[in-house]
Amino acid sequence: MSIIKECIRTVGRGSRGRGPLTQEQAKQVMEEFVSGQIDDDQMAMLMMLIRVRDETAEEIAGFVEGLKPKNTAFTADFDWPLYAGKRTGASSGKPWHLIAAKILAENGLKIALHGDLDKESNRIHARDCLSSLNVEAATDLTHAQQVIERDNIVYLSLENYCPIAKKMLDWKHRYGLRTPINTVIRALNPADAPFGMRGSFHPGFQELHAQVEHLLARHANEKHDYQRMLSFKGQGGETEYNPKVSQTVWWIESDAVQSQYIEESMAERSLPVHCPLETPKEEQQLMANTVVMTMTAALFAVCGDWAQANQKAEHYWQAYCDGNDTVC
Repeated sequence: MSIIKECIRTVGRGSRGRGPLTQEQAKQVMEEFVSGQIDDDQMAMLMMLIRVRDETAEEIAGFVEGLKPKNTAFTADFDWPLYAGKRTGASSGKPWHLIAAKILAENGLKIALHGDLDKESNRIHARDCLSSLNVEAATDLTHAQQVIERDNIVYLSLENYCPIAKKMLDWKHRYGLRTPINTVIRALNPADAPFGMRGSFHPGFQELHAQVEHLLARHANEKHDYQRMLSFKGQGGETEYNPKVSQTVWWIESDAVQSQYIEESMAERSLPVHCPLETPKEEQQLMANTVVMTMTAALFAVCGDWAQANQKAEHYWQAYCDGNDTVC
């Protein structure tokens, strides 16, 4: 017998009677939906009720466990979700996080980019700019492994590795409301990478993502000796670090959620001869700072030391500028 009615009652009772799902309940109900035991309308109702009340870390972690692909052959060092896109205009810029990812890949880090392009969004998405940086989009998980072994970097669309999650994400256009799936997909980590980062927009979600990773790490540590996923307020909600703001970043370490306050970090930096993604001149310093600080955030997730990560990121950027005599 399906658990769906029990879950709907749990989250949908009156204000005095309702409560959140446990992690195990969330995992079970998602597994039943994936296996076809639960109809779309039942699952959509559950997700909408949770969204109105605000999702918990336990619910998101359970949904991730129930939804993510099992026993895949796709592996990477670093998980990088890209689901928000970039707003058009000088205040936001192009998808400069792709430049950061490409430089890190050229320096040996195997990076799994994954994302989705909202069909009604007017934002610039990473998927629109892959060819400009010679990043290949994979058709499935097997293809993704082949590409990452060759290039150290690959982009994987949500619909190509978890189509049922893509269907759930598109419920927004049917019902006019986002569901917790927007939070879930950022944590799917299709390559089971030990390190990664998540960008989000709304206050509180940075800590929520860290709490989710804390719950998921108990299982992930069966595969990895260590895991660190960094969470921060990304540019427009994208997983791109914004150097113009001071903020608190969150991560898990020593089986606890940790945080650190980072000051804004705009500085005069070197520029490449040919500017990637055709960034206009007036935005090039913002581009340079964004790339350096996005690399810093990624390297911090790997090493756990912000100053060391920043020093390495500065070195990578300077080497990139010195060697950039052709258009990417």
